[in-house]
Amino acid sequence: MENHADHLVNDYDHKKDYKWISQAIESLDPVVDYAEIWRLSTNYYIDDFVMNLIYTLGIPAFTQPPEGSIVMGMSTKKAVKQPQKRADDTLQHFWFWFEFGPDHPNMKASLAHVNLVHESLSKKNPNTFVKRDVIYTCCWIACMFHRLKLSLGLNGYSEKQKIATNIYWKKIVAMFWSEDGLLTAEDFPNSFDEMLTLLEKYEQEPWAKVESGKILTEAIIKQFLDCYFPTGTKWIGRQLYLSLQSPHINELMDSGRPNIFMKYILRLGLKTFLYMQENILPDPKVSTPDKARKQILQGQHKVPPMSFNRYPDVDESQINLEEKSKPNTPKCPFH
Repeated sequence: MENHADHLVNDYDHKKDYKWISQAIESLDPVVDYAEIWRLSTNYYIDDFVMNLIYTLGIPAFTQPPEGSIVMGMSTKKAVKQPQKRADDTLQHFWFWFEFGPDHPNMKASLAHVNLVHESLSKKNPNTFVKRDVIYTCCWIACMFHRLKLSLGLNGYSEKQKIATNIYWKKIVAMFWSEDGLLTAEDFPNSFDEMLTLLEKYEQEPWAKVESGKILTEAIIKQFLDCYFPTGTKWIGRQLYLSLQSPHINELMDSGRPNIFMKYILRLGLKTFLYMQENILPDPKVSTPDKARKQILQGQHKVPPMSFNRYPDVDESQINLEEKSKPNTPKCPFH
């Protein structure tokens, strides 16, 4: 399935320019091409390490209410007993959503599966997937890069990126199931600034500190460290997490505080890297998902499980995975 933005970007001669991504974004209409603007803003700059870091920072944020950490850390225990598989299972869906966008049947089928999983878990763990928390999670993912850049002293999203991001995630939220019923676009903030305000209010709530929060967060951090930091360097990875995570979440999850010197060095290093990436270094010509498809799909790039009914209805005949046409790439094992 091809949307309006596919034509625009496919016709754009991005190999011609050293810095092409911002030019491509500015050439698009955020009201019409919101999915393509989101894809350009994320899929070229984010690699597997950064996506895993998003997951590592995000899960403790999403589980600030005690019910969230209880179901993940004490009930299903997958994040504790199978941390890498738990991370990959989530990130496979994230990559699908980031690449295909809310109007594509691939993404709809992926989200439909997530809805079924959430609905099933909620039967044994009520108040885990309420509307308030689903909306916060979507706002957090949507605004994460913008907020991180601002916290480092860099420029955040452009006006077109803000408009596109709000529309993109408003459409995604309208497909999410919650214990309060299916969400609608009206449930989501109407602008990027309103999304930021919602995040700030949610994070000011006096959430109770519970042991399950500490257990879950430690398991999430350990997965990140084991995946990317060899023995002897894991302390650096932990300092990176503590330096980028919100202080109130570090306190809520009893994770400790970053070393002041390490926090300064790591944040300065990240700021320098992001600045060079967006302003000095040449823009990538191939997205991270496309790079992954040139190999046997592994880990967070495997095709996620998908459902073809309910939340929303999806016609299986519409699914047309690009992976099926790639040599040396296994077909989706679920279909």
